[in-house]
Amino acid sequence: MQLDARLAAIAALVPHGTTLADIGADHAYLAATLVLHGHAPRAVVGDLSAGACEAARRTVGAQRLTQQIDVRQGDGLSVLLPGEAESIVIAGMGGALIAEILAGAQDILGDVGTLVLQPMNGAEKLRRWLYAHDWTIERETLARAGGHLYEIIRAVHGHTAMPDDVLLHIGAKLFEKRDPLLREHIEGKMAKLSRAAAGMNASAAARQSAEYRDIVSRLAALRTMLALLSTTAQE
Repeated sequence: MQLDARLAAIAALVPHGTTLADIGADHAYLAATLVLHGHAPRAVVGDLSAGACEAARRTVGAQRLTQQIDVRQGDGLSVLLPGEAESIVIAGMGGALIAEILAGAQDILGDVGTLVLQPMNGAEKLRRWLYAHDWTIERETLARAGGHLYEIIRAVHGHTAMPDDVLLHIGAKLFEKRDPLLREHIEGKMAKLSRAAAGMNASAAARQSAEYRDIVSRLAALRTMLALLSTTAQE
C-alpha cells in the first residue's frame, strides 16, 4: 500500500496513538496504513457507498486488520458512537458538506480531540464554521497530488478570533508558516477569480452586482497577500 502525497499529508496530521475514524474513506488505505504502522491502535472506517465499504473491507482483509478496523456503511458521523474516536478524518468532500456533517454530530464531537479535514472546495466555509463553533485551527498544510493542490486542516477544541476574510480563503496558518506551496495556492485562487471576473465583464448588469464587487475585492486582497509574501521572501 502506497499513500499518495495527499493521503500522506493527511496521515501526518493525525495525532499518534489516537483511535481513528475515517469518514468517506473509500478504500481504507489511510486507516490501514496508520494501524499497520502503529500510529493508531484501532480505527472505524465509514462510507455511505456500499461499493466503497466493500472495497474498504477488501483492503482491511488483505492486510489482516479485521480485528483492529471496523468498516461501517452510513451517512457521515452516524457510523460512530460517542467516545469511539479520538481523532476524525473527513477528506475528499466539499467544505460546506464537511461543515454540515460536523454540525449534525455534536454528540460525537464532544469526545473528539482532533479533526483532520481535507475539503475539495469551499475551504473558507469550513474554516468559518470551525472558528464559529469553538474549534481552533492549529495546523494547515498543502499537498500536491495528481496535478492538484489540496488544503489540509487540523483543528482542536478551543476559541480563536475569526480571521480576516482573505485569510479564511487562503488559510491563516498556511500564511503564517509560509507553506512552500503557498504562492502557487494563492495564484491558483487568483486565476479562478480572474476568470470569473472576466466572464462577468461583458455584462453591465453583472458588473454592478454584489458578486462582482466581492470578486474584485477578494482579488485585491489576494494581490496584497502575494505582495507581502514576496516582501518576506526578499528579507
